Amino acid sequence: MALTEALFLIVGALSAIYLWFQRNHSYWHRKGLPFMPPSPIIGNTASVFKQESSFGMYISKVYSEPRMQDEAVVGIYVINKPALVIREPELIKSVLIKDFNRFSNRYGRCDPHGDALGSNNLFFVRNPQWKEIRTKLTPVFTSGKVKQMYPLMLEIAADLESHLARHRPAQGTEYITEVKDICARFTTDSIATIAFGVRANSLANPEAEFRNQGRKVLGASLSRSKDYFVAFFMPKLVSLLRIKFFTEEYSNFIRNTINHVMSEREGTATVRNDLIDVLVGLRKEAALDPSKPHLANNNDFLVAQAGVFFTAGFETSSSTMAFGLLELAKQPELQERLRQEINEALVEEGGKLSYEKINSLEYLAMVVDEVLRLYPVLPFLDREYQSIQGLPDLSLKPYYDYKMENGTPVFIPVYGLQRDPKYWPNPNHFDPERFSPENRKSIEPMAYQPFGLGPHNCIGSRIGLLQAKLGLVHILKNHYVRCCSQTSKDIQFDAKTFVLQLDKEMLLEIVNDRLYDEKAV
Repeated sequence: MALTEALFLIVGALSAIYLWFQRNHSYWHRKGLPFMPPSPIIGNTASVFKQESSFGMYISKVYSEPRMQDEAVVGIYVINKPALVIREPELIKSVLIKDFNRFSNRYGRCDPHGDALGSNNLFFVRNPQWKEIRTKLTPVFTSGKVKQMYPLMLEIAADLESHLARHRPAQGTEYITEVKDICARFTTDSIATIAFGVRANSLANPEAEFRNQGRKVLGASLSRSKDYFVAFFMPKLVSLLRIKFFTEEYSNFIRNTINHVMSEREGTATVRNDLIDVLVGLRKEAALDPSKPHLANNNDFLVAQAGVFFTAGFETSSSTMAFGLLELAKQPELQERLRQEINEALVEEGGKLSYEKINSLEYLAMVVDEVLRLYPVLPFLDREYQSIQGLPDLSLKPYYDYKMENGTPVFIPVYGLQRDPKYWPNPNHFDPERFSPENRKSIEPMAYQPFGLGPHNCIGSRIGLLQAKLGLVHILKNHYVRCCSQTSKDIQFDAKTFVLQLDKEMLLEIVNDRLYDEKAV
């Protein structure tokens, strides 16, 4: 009898859970909005669970679904949570700019108790702390400050040239290499020196600690895929499941490094106009009145900013460089045009490009912008709708008779928008001419946002763009790249990471071809 009762209770509980999910999964149908039919229990995340697609790429698939081409939004279910994929540019503008005060937080978050570095950094921290941190860090990323960092970046660019020179002893020699790794080693060294005043030496030593840690923190694995999924799409479970955005090993490494560098900087009173200077300044500011609340009273707050800046800084620029080299290898005539522009600039400047000169190279800018269109490092943006006390909820009229509900996640499919034939003719073709001065005027602003738009846009975009341009210049000034038998014919993205990464090595042939002869100047 007891067994029968137990089975009855189990069946009853499972039935109740199933009915609860079914009720949640009828939300968009009841509200009269277009939606993607969900699977039982897991909603619209089946392809992510099966590791067939990253969530960002799934969002872009929803965006491109033929049945939804005339819709302004599409309803989906992240497990059981109703969410919206925004398709209409005017609504995207509302989310990111016009009604930013209602969408100022990401939907994703980290555990404030078990993941201090994840929850305190600028990427995940929530308002009002986000606004305060953003205001404090903005001075690091002005054009004036980036210009002051440029000589340090040139030193790393010289290291990149030396690294390549070691592999090509004679004119015309060639070698096949994994270009993403070379680019990541360059950007790792660059970020380490301009942000922390540390010589990481990744180009000289592929097993250098900074490179090892960077490789692991965004590495694609089943375990990390689970962490990303929970942090971004099941945020209420981050504490229960003890999810960490940064691994324990990386957290310890960055904590030890930043604390050591800050102590040295305070002891010597050295000023380098970098991120560490700002963090030291915040610590001094907090010490002036210990009784007054200040974010910098929490040391992990300071370390968290450094941690996310390093992670984002090396990954965005290295991906842009690597995908750029791949596309230029496929179209040698475009590569030749870019190399010619680089060579002419080097001759004009006597062998070393000034900050102003590299930023004035028109075709280089067009190439980088087109790379970022095809390969946005973060293929989606996430926000959470927040009701404002005393004000009516945001309506989706004239598109739908629906008012947003507090806590609703919204997703913007950056990858899908940037490959939509409605805005980009022949969208999968690499064509820098889209970004010529004449053609830029006709670009739909909401359909191009590799760094996001509005107040929550990427704070380090200037540095990211400059690093990518500088790296390409110093690779292509004495070399060209071409495809070889080992170059992947098809572009497939890794399903286990939230950033856009190839699922295979990016192998290209690098050929020594000195366009610019320093001795001749």
